[in-house]
Amino acid sequence: MAQVIFNEEWVVEERLTARTGLDNRQIEKYRQGCWIEGVHFKRVSPSGEKTLRGITWYNYPKINQMIQDA
Repeated sequence: MAQVIFNEEWVVEERLTARTGLDNRQIEKYRQGCWIEGVHFKRVSPSGEKTLRGITWYNYPKINQMIQDA
């Protein structure tokens, strides 16, 4: 059986909040402003279809790098 390793590159909003201290309104403002969909965040639906109602995943290392470079 293959071993699955989850490295937390992509995290859901709750985990992003725990790691950064940003609240949901701040995350939404970044998502609507300077974060790039497909780089800093992406939406994935359980069915695999493209939709706005899927789970939003955040790329913590890319977000962290953007802040370091600012």
